[in-house]
Amino acid sequence: MAVTKIWKVKDRLDVTINYAVNGEKTEERLYVSGINCMPDTSYQEMINIKKQFFKTDGIQCFHAVQSFVKGEITPEQAHEIGMKLAKRLWGDKFQVVVTTHLNTDNLHNHFVLNSVSFLDGKRFCNTKKDYAIMRKTSDRLCEEYGLNVLSQEEKYNRYATSSLYKELMKDFIDYAIENSKDYNEFIKILQDLGYVVTDKNNTLSVRRDPYKRNTRIERQFGNKYSKENIYKRILETQPLFPYPSNPMVLITRTYENYNKQKEKHYQNKGSIAYLIYQYEKLFGIHIESTLKSKIVSITPELIAEIRKMEEYSNQARFLVKNDIRTEQELLDFEKSAYDRINPLKSNRENLWKKHKRAKTDKEKQVIENEIVELSKQVTPITEEIKHCNNIKQRVDKIKQYQLHEQIEQEKSQFEKDQEKNKKDRNKTR
Repeated sequence: MAVTKIWKVKDRLDVTINYAVNGEKTEERLYVSGINCMPDTSYQEMINIKKQFFKTDGIQCFHAVQSFVKGEITPEQAHEIGMKLAKRLWGDKFQVVVTTHLNTDNLHNHFVLNSVSFLDGKRFCNTKKDYAIMRKTSDRLCEEYGLNVLSQEEKYNRYATSSLYKELMKDFIDYAIENSKDYNEFIKILQDLGYVVTDKNNTLSVRRDPYKRNTRIERQFGNKYSKENIYKRILETQPLFPYPSNPMVLITRTYENYNKQKEKHYQNKGSIAYLIYQYEKLFGIHIESTLKSKIVSITPELIAEIRKMEEYSNQARFLVKNDIRTEQELLDFEKSAYDRINPLKSNRENLWKKHKRAKTDKEKQVIENEIVELSKQVTPITEEIKHCNNIKQRVDKIKQYQLHEQIEQEKSQFEKDQEKNKKDRNKTR
């Protein structure tokens, strides 16, 4: 059984794509694919289509989800169904990024659909008829794979609103916390992902169209999602660099260190430190605001560059560790990695089928433990395959750059020769 939802995103396309392809949710981007675009360059490709047809404003994309019941399907099958669904619905006219998230109990596919068609420049409208076609196509695919299909509309909507909507909301909030440098950016990311945010009376509520009722996230998801704890989590996710020009004023961006600095100035009454604090307060020296102002900020662009640097470092360590010196050795290693991972994934898929047929909770628990152990073996090999793919892409880019440079040099030399021949002909005359 699969439940589908789709909604429009009016603001930043890149935020939606980055959320969908998140490596922590897609087993290091193993379950990330593109239709009529490459996942790594999908943002720029979609923007180029908008520019080509002069439609860069308005709705930027549509974000759709297809969610499956826990234990009913394997990640490979879920991604395969998602690819087939996207191709049947939009493959002839639109660019789509398709990803499968494994970070929740219910495996689910995400689709980021460009709002402008590469074929004729027309916008995707997402009418009720379009959604009905999406749901029916998803049901037919589920039937093809032997999955259950909900027959009653009421059950379908009840499952969607009570489970999928809240599950995705929690996931989006966690993503916004992890990728924010401050509270205001946290709110902005949620808005970019299509949520309406209400911050009133120290209470944070969110909703997404077409739903009309706000969800108070602390009441729904627990004390971890109170405003105070969200603020703490945002601070604690920030790296301890870059350093300011004067290292002596550095205060690392963590809630604990902030409190330690504050406690140095807020001693018990009767102490000399407290007296000094009172004089500072009298003369308008605000220690707390000074401390807050010195918290080091880090831009999203710098974070992206730091992550890229870490990725290159990991790739270099991977090459040294496995003694890979040539492109052919890289291809041979990748082939051996697939030879190692395919039997493991096949065994895992068989275990999921066995899990589906199991009758008792004890049997299911034993099978789930076996699946966990297999996944522990699959993950490092997946990381190796990811490194191979990324290095191959870099090698291809380097080759393209070198070829471009060679062509430019040859072109420049040809133009010089032409100019020289022209001058020689003029002299002979």
